[in-house]
Order: sequence, then C-alpha cells, then structure tokens
Amino acid sequence: MLYSRRAKIISLANGRAILIEVRRNIDPSGLEELRLLAEAAGYSVLNTYEQTRFVDSAYCLGRGRAESIAKEIEELHPDKVIFNNTLKPSQKYNLTHLFKTEVIDRFQLILEIFTKRAGTIEAKYQIELATLQYALPNAKENVHLARLGELPGFHGLGKYQADVYTTMIKRRISHLKRRLREISTQKSMHRKERRKESLFTIALTGYTFAGKTTLFNHLTKESLPIGSNLFTTLSTTTRAIQVRNRKVLISDTVGFIDNLPHLLVDAFYSTLEEVTLADVVLLIMDSSDSLPEFTRKAETCLSTLTSIGVSKKSIVPVLNKIDASPNLDPIRRTVNELVGMSAIEISARDGAGISDLTSHLGGLLPEYERYVVRMPASANPQSILSWAHEEADIKALRKSPQIEIELEMIPSFLPKLRQLTYGIEGVEILSMKGANMRRELKS
Repeated sequence: MLYSRRAKIISLANGRAILIEVRRNIDPSGLEELRLLAEAAGYSVLNTYEQTRFVDSAYCLGRGRAESIAKEIEELHPDKVIFNNTLKPSQKYNLTHLFKTEVIDRFQLILEIFTKRAGTIEAKYQIELATLQYALPNAKENVHLARLGELPGFHGLGKYQADVYTTMIKRRISHLKRRLREISTQKSMHRKERRKESLFTIALTGYTFAGKTTLFNHLTKESLPIGSNLFTTLSTTTRAIQVRNRKVLISDTVGFIDNLPHLLVDAFYSTLEEVTLADVVLLIMDSSDSLPEFTRKAETCLSTLTSIGVSKKSIVPVLNKIDASPNLDPIRRTVNELVGMSAIEISARDGAGISDLTSHLGGLLPEYERYVVRMPASANPQSILSWAHEEADIKALRKSPQIEIELEMIPSFLPKLRQLTYGIEGVEILSMKGANMRRELKS
C-alpha cells in the first residue's frame, strides 16, 4: 500500500545532505538546529546556505540564488536537499527539477527521525497519522505533480487518481485514529488505577537533548539509551522510585523543539498526557547553552507546556549541565523571570545537585498520617504487610498479645487499607494524631 511504501522509504533514508534556510533579517538563524536534526536522521552535512529575503512562491529561494546553488549541487552530489522552511508541493517540485535531487522540508526531516526512533506501536501509529495528515491537504497537487515526471521524491503517485489517493488517505487516517483511541483508553485505565492508589507522579520534560534521560537513569538506576543526537527519546517510560522512603512514579517524556509542527503536537498528545496529569513537572534546561539560545528553548518549552494544559504552579525548573556552564548568573535571572522561581542546579552526568533535587521533591509530597492496624493473633497480616511495604512506611510490627501494625501513609490510602482488612474478624484501624488515638474503623 502507498502509505506503507512511503514509511519504508523514509525509514531507510540516510546519506549526505545540503541544508538551506530562507529567513527575514530580524529572525535568528535556525541552520545550526537544522544541522543537528539532519545528523540525528543519519545525514552528513556537506554544506549550508541561507538567504535573507521574502519567501519566493516558486522556489522559496530567489530564482537566481536557487540556480547558483544548483550549480554547486552538481559538484557535491548530495542525496537530499533539506529546507528549514515549510515547502509547498509546487516549490518542492520546482526545486527537485532544478537541483536534480530530492528536496524535503523541516517537517519531513522530523518525521524521518521519529520514524527511525519509534519503538512502540503507539508511536508508530502517531507518526504515520501525522505523515498522512500532512499529505492530505495537498493530495491532489501531489498526484498532479507526480504525473508530470519521475523526479526524486515524487515517484509512486502517478498511477493513483487524485480522488482515489485522497480516499485511501482518509480511510487510513480514520483507522489510525480509532486504534490510537483504543490505546489511549487502555492507558487511561492504567492511569486511573494509579490515581486510585494515590501514587505521586513526576514528569521529566524539556527541550530535546537537555539531559532528561540521563537524569531519569540516575534517579531510577535504569539504562535507557542516551544518544548524542536530538530526539533519542520518543516514547514515555515510567518507573517507580523512592523519595523520603515513599514510592513515587517518574516518567521520561519526548523532548520539545522550536516550531514543532502542530500535526506532531496533535499526534503525540496521548504521549504528552503523562505530563498533563503529573503532580510535578520537572522542566530540565541545558545551562551550557548561550543566553539567547537558553531563552529561546525555555520559552518554547513553557509555551508547549501551556498549550497542552500544564499549570505553571506544577512546574519546577531544573538547570542541568552546570559543570559545563561558564556563567550561570544571567541564566538564573532568566529562569526567575520566565518561571517565577529559582531553579534547582544539577549535573545529571556526575550526580552533582541530585540530592538537592530529591530533597525538594520530598518536600512536595503530601503529608503522611500515622495509623495502627490491630487484629487477632490468629489472623494472617501478609497481604497488608505486602501492600504497606510498597505504598506506606511501616514503623512497627508487634505480634503479642495481638498483631499490631503501625504505619505512616497518605490519608487517601485509607480506603485501600479498609479494603485489605475487609472480612478479617476483630480487626480495627486507628488513626494517631498527636497523643490522641481515634478509632477509624471497627468490624
């Protein structure tokens, strides 16, 4: 099928690339980030070109500049030319005809990276959905251009009539949305179970390549892959850790990027739901960046978090890579201005400041209350002890003349404790507040 063939072609793409950007004088250059994206996709960058002018309707570049680059491309023989701009189908066709090699834009480049890195079926569905939603508005023009000639990047569409091609895309989009809803429902059920247990949740967010996975590995003792390229992490991973002897859940999430295509934000919304539902969102920021770069990335992250419904009150800024930062003072001031609070400073690579971070997280946990569970000596307390070992802090266990379990836990755990003791003859649960002991349940 067409969409499968396209995905296969994208997933195998690599080689040498030329990078081009057209921008206004007042806009900062995005070529360095485009280079990092190209390298993450597996390309070696042969050369970069930029032009400061209005976007040309036919070539994006000015006609003269495009023709001069075409002459240099004849000598360099790149596998692809990658634009930092969003290109219309007609512009891609004209540029491909002129350059005699395949031309893609930033959106297609990000799709290539995501296609290569996707590890879960959900991520693969989301990427294919974004690809097809990107193609749908221009389906008729793509078919028309494909039938004009066999140019690189335009093969495979000529045999499809525009209406047939559009119908195929719409059917596949409907199927993918249905499957993603099913996956989202399953994940929602898991989240509800976690909510029932009142587990405190922490989400690691931030700009791609800020060091989120390195920090996640340090906190969880995991060994998730850490790459030297952008977008090493594309799927959310959740693990349990101990903070102040209490079990909490922490999630490593996909990194943000400036000008992330809105179709990818929509397609990955179910992945980002882990962030919106978290009790605390750790915003990991790379303090080794220059101040303008740091500010741009921080503003991108905060804007993205706001757009998906994250409250600013739940955000805790974390400055990573402090061992590689030449001057932290201006970055500290910027964090205070943007977030409204001081950042916690760490180096996830060597562990500096991690104790300060976990201490801060411990201070955010809900307060525990002390309870005593009493039951006859003949009763079996194993199920209660197993649960309490995972979800509470057992302070004492006495077995004479009756079994008495003294523990500290979140008050919202009380219904779960009642459920575990249901049916045990002669059991009672007592709440201890100061010197007073009050009976909560007697059965």
